[in-house]
Amino acid sequence: METLQADQKYYCENCCSKQEAQKRMRVKKLPQLLALHLKRFKYVEQLSRYTKLSYRVLFPLELRLFNVSDDAVNRDRLYDLCAVVVHCGSTPNRGHYITVVKSHAFWLLFDDDIVDKIDPVTIEDFFGLSECGVQKNSESAYILFYQARDAAIENKPNMPNTNASI
Repeated sequence: METLQADQKYYCENCCSKQEAQKRMRVKKLPQLLALHLKRFKYVEQLSRYTKLSYRVLFPLELRLFNVSDDAVNRDRLYDLCAVVVHCGSTPNRGHYITVVKSHAFWLLFDDDIVDKIDPVTIEDFFGLSECGVQKNSESAYILFYQARDAAIENKPNMPNTNASI
């Protein structure tokens, strides 16, 4: 839930004035693949340009949405993190994107034509600023992809029969 106040107040047609209000959204139909965009860039009017927001965002490996409407199907659906797009750089105009993808039981880091297997703990490096306000690097998660756990089971590819003879 978000409080609309100051210059973000809601215009009430009954009152014909701006009022403080509570805004909330509910998900009616849960997707199989959920993409979450983290706001990492902000336009600063005084500077006449965008700046990078490096605040810390802790994102879980497992996610259950809480803002689901009461009549939604499968409202307790559980999601697993399956990919993270990471912005590397100190400004929106300078930088590079890498992607971390879960493939079977492994996490892989894709950086142009280089693919490396990484430890799952490494994903924490992409949260942004540390608790003490220090950032080890300029890499921060930008887009998170979660796959519904039940969708992962339903969509498993058929494995070839290795016992078949030719």
